[in-house]
Amino acid sequence: MKLEIRELSVGYKRPLLEDITLELENGDAVNFYGPNGIGKTTLLKTIATYLKPLKGEILYNGAPIRKVRGKIFFLPESILVPNKVRARDYLKAVASLYGVNPSMEEVVRALDLVGISDENIKFEKCSQGMKRRIQLASALLVNAEIFVLDDPVVAIDEDSKHEILKGIVDTLKKRGIVIISSREKLPYFPINEDVVKYKPKL
Repeated sequence: MKLEIRELSVGYKRPLLEDITLELENGDAVNFYGPNGIGKTTLLKTIATYLKPLKGEILYNGAPIRKVRGKIFFLPESILVPNKVRARDYLKAVASLYGVNPSMEEVVRALDLVGISDENIKFEKCSQGMKRRIQLASALLVNAEIFVLDDPVVAIDEDSKHEILKGIVDTLKKRGIVIISSREKLPYFPINEDVVKYKPKL
């Protein structure tokens, strides 16, 4: 598996970030970090094929990435889930989008990794941090090769967010390539890219 980002510029009418070149292989994990509003979400949405590049290209195993969209898992920064949905049903629904029907044992194991002990809990009973943990657990159950996680531990408490993220990333790296955004450099990530250096020059 090889993901190639070549001279990529992302944005809307004008570039927010430009001239990004990076090559990732199976087992790699990259953290694009920087302040809010700089363009991290736009970059990740472009990699995940939700937005078109303004310039440049993204290739996966030599082919345009849009041709392998079904192999990409994208976790947005914010997801609205109906209050009455149970954690187990949410995970099964997300997995089904990738042709996977996880066993209850697999669901429980995924939730356990993010610190959720009740697979029957409804979203209306969850704090924002608990909701995010459940959403993050869904990445463990899909059949994907590229995992794109936008600010994955937003709303999760400071005491446990790094432990949870490291556990998730270590697991996903065994399956493919992991790309996340965050507001800070993460020492347990082998590749940290400061997106400030990709801001357009005035």
